[in-house]
Amino acid sequence: MIKKTSLILIMGILSFFGFKSNKTDNITYEKQIEVFKALGYEFADGVTKEMILTDGYGEPMWDQIRKERLKQIEEKPFSRLYFYYGWRSPKIPTLNFSDKCIWFDLEFIDSPEQYIWFMKRMGTITDGEIEYTEISIVVDDENYEWIHFKVNGISKKWKLQKVGYIADSFFKRFSYLPDELKTKGKYTYYDDGGQQFVIDYATESEQKEFNEKTGLNREWLDDGNHFNEPK
Repeated sequence: MIKKTSLILIMGILSFFGFKSNKTDNITYEKQIEVFKALGYEFADGVTKEMILTDGYGEPMWDQIRKERLKQIEEKPFSRLYFYYGWRSPKIPTLNFSDKCIWFDLEFIDSPEQYIWFMKRMGTITDGEIEYTEISIVVDDENYEWIHFKVNGISKKWKLQKVGYIADSFFKRFSYLPDELKTKGKYTYYDDGGQQFVIDYATESEQKEFNEKTGLNREWLDDGNHFNEPK
């Protein structure tokens, strides 16, 4: 069990830029954008290079951080920029930088509503192949939270953790649904060595092409031991 902590988005961004990457060859920001676009990734209207390079900082620091962040993005190509396709900001009309993936951290769950938000987004990134509806959180007599929902019309409920704790097995459960629903795509997982991660959705061929063109090692969500198995 992981104790919930308050979400501070700016601190999340700052800690993210301490991660390590296996990439060593510099690639310009513009070239990375071009490759991502060829893979089907485009930022929403309102997301600019300036926003990406200064997000999370006050304007007096922009000149300094703009140079530092661009250097980090180009020295660790595709890895750093990929996270931003899953980011969100109230400065964007649609809030989300794109509908392709989700940049997340277990500590972002500071209330039950975050489970609901995340599940809805897990449907959005499948482009309609998996749809989550009628989502609600229920607390039982033993103070455990349960998430009740329908996925593609099928009623389900998943046990989470006691109120005040994070159930990281919640994330693992999503990896089982594509086989059950016989979808074309599956959920993917990527991190850069830290606790923050990106959840995406891809077919076998899309996964192969993504890793080949970016040089990243994006895995399937059910690979590795990133999250606990549900009990």
